[in-house]
Amino acid sequence: MAAVYIGCACWLLGDFQINGHVHLAGTPLTNCKLWGVWFRVILGVCTVSSLIALRSYGLFRVFKQNKPYSGLGMYLPFMIYCGCTLIYGIIAQVLKPSVTVEYIAILDVCFCPTPFRAALYGYIWATWLFVAIINWKIRNIKSSFNESREMAFSCLVVFTILTFSTVLQLSNPEYPFSQKLRILSTTMDHVGTNLVWWAIMGVPLFNCMFNRKKYLEYWSNKLRKDGLQHEYDMKSDSQNYSLTNRTYESQDDFLNFGNWNNTSNHAGKAIYLPNGEPRPQSAGGHKKNRKVFAPYRQSYQMAPVSSIRLYGKKKTDPQDPFDIPPMSPTTAVNSPPSNDPFNRFSDQFIPIQRQIQVRSIYEQRVPDQPIANESQSVLPTVSLSNSSSSFVLPGTYQSPIIYNRRLSFNG
Repeated sequence: MAAVYIGCACWLLGDFQINGHVHLAGTPLTNCKLWGVWFRVILGVCTVSSLIALRSYGLFRVFKQNKPYSGLGMYLPFMIYCGCTLIYGIIAQVLKPSVTVEYIAILDVCFCPTPFRAALYGYIWATWLFVAIINWKIRNIKSSFNESREMAFSCLVVFTILTFSTVLQLSNPEYPFSQKLRILSTTMDHVGTNLVWWAIMGVPLFNCMFNRKKYLEYWSNKLRKDGLQHEYDMKSDSQNYSLTNRTYESQDDFLNFGNWNNTSNHAGKAIYLPNGEPRPQSAGGHKKNRKVFAPYRQSYQMAPVSSIRLYGKKKTDPQDPFDIPPMSPTTAVNSPPSNDPFNRFSDQFIPIQRQIQVRSIYEQRVPDQPIANESQSVLPTVSLSNSSSSFVLPGTYQSPIIYNRRLSFNG
């Protein structure tokens, strides 16, 4: 793209001369073939067009033909185009000035015959039609290199300029004598070419200059998302790993117990450790069927992945001991002891009142009456905050021991 900008500068110099913006008499600018053909057409228009076409063809070759961005096959079309352009310039140089472009001293302008203008603009139209076709074919490539919007805008700008210039050159060859027309022609040419250049390079250039670190991380994540980290030797770059696009996972994430939301997006993809080496694949195919990666860590596979605590969605799974619906005195039923993990001491219903705080728990025992056996009942009483009365929790317990505000049981 730097060469494209140099080509735009050569194009501007040729426009100054051929459009009559400067006086030519007594200066090297009277050499109309040098400035009008070589600078304006070959080094300017054709160079800019061919470099943008080469850029688009490279993306087409990599993402559509699955061929490398190098070698003779990559640069052969560009070399053929440059050869044709060079032949065009040599022919224009050896022909008589009256056939191509000549300096008219009495008018102090360079004048081109209509056939030469038609051949020139036909050549430029063919170049940009090729660019448009290539960019249409690569409109759906991977997001890291997809420039469909930028190139659609560029083609729209270029075809607008070409249409205006072609009509002006063929319908009014004497336009250099009109100040408004020559200024309009030159302005459209170079405002349009700068719009094309900045549409492609503006965002990357600005971010590389003023937002380099964040843009590098953003671009690296896009390359990893497209699976291109190996092509750009990014697998050992541990500083650019982000939380949203990690290439390695902890065991909790591997078992769907992580606290991030993208665990399902990494199923079936290659996983790389922080040192850059691929993690061994576990058997089982899909993530939820795989075995634990670390063999000596505790497995949490007993809890189903449909638990409401994992995903926040209400799912009824009878195998999940933690998905217990709330109970109220009106809707509560006696559950079998095997299905209630908290019903360890009693199979009777215990009413639960919301917004009731336990003030104190104390032991109520008949004085001087020893415990005959382990089945003798000792009834703890609960004093409630919203009532002066108390009720007795049924159950068969041994004497509780209270310490550090926690209640434990012997036996």
